[in-house]
Amino acid sequence: MSDLRKRITEDEGSLQKLMSHIPGFAGYRERQIRRKADQMVREYLVGMLDDIREDMDEFLNRWAREEDLAKLDDLDRVRRRLGESRDKLRFTDYGYTGWFDAAKIQQSELNSLYDYDLGLREQIVEVGGAIQSLAEASNENVEERISEALAQIDYLAEAIEKRGQVTARLIPE
Repeated sequence: MSDLRKRITEDEGSLQKLMSHIPGFAGYRERQIRRKADQMVREYLVGMLDDIREDMDEFLNRWAREEDLAKLDDLDRVRRRLGESRDKLRFTDYGYTGWFDAAKIQQSELNSLYDYDLGLREQIVEVGGAIQSLAEASNENVEERISEALAQIDYLAEAIEKRGQVTARLIPE
C-alpha cells in the first residue's frame, strides 16, 4: 500500500505549504494528514464491504423470487453480521484516537498499520469469496456455506476490533 501521507501532501496547495512553515502548524498538519490517510483507507475497505453486500442482496432477491424461503432467515443473519462489521469499520473512531496526536510516528510504525490494513483487505476478499460460494450453493450444501460465510465474517470482525489495539501500540511512550 503506497504511503497515503505522501500522496496527500503532494496534493496540498500553496497556502497549506506556506502555513507548514509557521511554528506549531507543521505538527498540526501532520496529524491532519494521518487522519486523512486513515479515513481514505477505511473508506476503501468499507467500499469493498458495500460491494459484497450489494452482491449478496442480488442473490437474496433472486432466492426470494424463487420462493426459496427456508434459506432467507439464515441468509439475513449473514447479511446482518456483514453489515455490523462494515459499520464497525466505518464508524469506529480510529482516526481520532491518541496515536494521531502523538508528536512523531516513525515510518516503520506507520508501515505496520498499513500492513495490518492490507491484511484487513485480504480478509475482506476472503469474506467476498465465502459470500460468492454461498450465492452458488445448492440446497445440499447451503448450510455449510452459510457457516463458512459466518466464520469469515467473524474473523473479519475480530480483525477490525484488533485494529484499535494496533494503533494504540503506535503511541510513543
